[in-house]
Amino acid sequence: MTHGHWKTTLKHVAARARLLPAARSLHYQMRRMFDRAFREEEVRREQEFLQFEEEHGVAFRRSAPAVSQARQRVLIVSSGSLGLLSEIALTKAIEAAGYRPMILAGYDRWVDRYYRAAGVEDVSYWEEWHRPVSRTEAIAVLDGLGTFEQFIQADYCGARVGKYAASTGLRHLRVGRLDLSIPSVREALLPFLHHAMSSARAARAIVDNVKPDLVLSVDPGYTPRGELFDVCLAAGIDTITWNAAHKNNSLMLKRYRQSNRDVHPASLSSDTWRELKARPWTNLEGARLRQELVDSYQSGEWYSEVGTQFHTASQDAAEIRRALALEDDKKTAVIFPHIFWDGTFFYGTDLFESYEEWFVETMKVAYANKEVNWVVKIHPANLVKNARDGVGAEPSELVAIRSLGASVPSHVRIIQPDSRMSTLSLYRVMDYCVTVRGTVGIEAASFGIPVFTAGTGRYDRRGFTIDSDTRAQYLDRLRLIHETPPLSTDQQTLAERFAYGIFLARPFSLRTVTMEFQRDAKVSLHSTVHVPKGQDPAAAPDLRLLTDWIRSGTEDFLSPLP
Repeated sequence: MTHGHWKTTLKHVAARARLLPAARSLHYQMRRMFDRAFREEEVRREQEFLQFEEEHGVAFRRSAPAVSQARQRVLIVSSGSLGLLSEIALTKAIEAAGYRPMILAGYDRWVDRYYRAAGVEDVSYWEEWHRPVSRTEAIAVLDGLGTFEQFIQADYCGARVGKYAASTGLRHLRVGRLDLSIPSVREALLPFLHHAMSSARAARAIVDNVKPDLVLSVDPGYTPRGELFDVCLAAGIDTITWNAAHKNNSLMLKRYRQSNRDVHPASLSSDTWRELKARPWTNLEGARLRQELVDSYQSGEWYSEVGTQFHTASQDAAEIRRALALEDDKKTAVIFPHIFWDGTFFYGTDLFESYEEWFVETMKVAYANKEVNWVVKIHPANLVKNARDGVGAEPSELVAIRSLGASVPSHVRIIQPDSRMSTLSLYRVMDYCVTVRGTVGIEAASFGIPVFTAGTGRYDRRGFTIDSDTRAQYLDRLRLIHETPPLSTDQQTLAERFAYGIFLARPFSLRTVTMEFQRDAKVSLHSTVHVPKGQDPAAAPDLRLLTDWIRSGTEDFLSPLP
């Protein structure tokens, strides 16, 4: 048994024996004693907590409805310390809709203290719900899976454990693909499958005992939140997810049921899309969309959660062409690779087994097709995720490019992740956009640029993208990409409507608690409560909007449109 497995096993034994509080206290005291950085961070956080409690504690506690008045129960699957104040604000809006909250978190003393200060007493931890699956059973399941495709389709206790084990495994191992024909890969995957199966069983126990009427969760793509997401939906329990949107102080909120469990949180429901297509589309809406994109990019806020545009600058088309040495007599196709190991199997279905396989096969076509300038934009989030994980790894996209040969053909250009070249500037020279399902496809299509997709679940098959049903069809289209005409006026208008929905209609503007990502290496999140002292937070205009949406039962939160 590995050291990590022993550590996990002891933690679960302690949880069942109710020894965890003492063990946690001892661990905390030891860290304070010997870890100076930890001690200083705890002092800072203590000061922030005391300020929150003094200025807002009474009002937040007063806003909680009496238990007898809250007939329904909401399970808040906590994100932990990250985004905690925003999560509490969302909880207050859900309370106002008539729900009594129970918090589920990985142990974090600040989660406990803040929620109790906000009037939420029911706090539980994942370890307390642990329902172990024997390693022998996990081995038996793995032995029955011959291919990776079979692995990601594996189901246990009503949860897609293979999918979550693969996503979590890729994230921790930081590899681009998993070949189950290699014994060492199977061995490396076993702990993640084992954990996923145990989490699925724990999810069953949570649903059976807590019996929530609603769930609020962040990022349910990894173990153990993913397994709980599946089990809740299978039991008919609506689950609302929240994610950071494209700029500070805005969130994407989506209600999931079994029927839409594979769609991206930043997508439009059928009802929302129908409503947006039925609305008049004028130059005013188009101007608002353009201004939103330009302002978000130029301010550096564009997906500031991972600092994608913090250090970029706008350049005109001539500057971009010179910088990339583009041949003027050729059209330009830009490939936007996803980080291979990040959120790989969360939404929809992919034409290829992994992001890495998609990228390598796409690059092979690019190398062979000299009719266009090919540009590869390495994802800038590589830098922030490396800093957060404490590693100095080279972006996996660059490793994959080296695997194709010692040199890159002269008609292919590589934009490094630390480039100061804004993506917004690239649209001025881009004739084609290539992605699996990245946000860039929504932007590019709204500028009239044809977008080639290789996956479903977000904006494909809405009438403005070039979607393929097979790998062969996708690759054949890339081989003839230079023959593809620009989008028609009608297609571009559809894309603009969709982009308007994603970037203007869908985001929830959070004002009760502001969320601002700092321009440091890890893009730290700074949150501040903006409720007048003594005022009921649930009475704030933004949270009242959220309460109304929760009561409505609709899939997408939509901001009031002019």
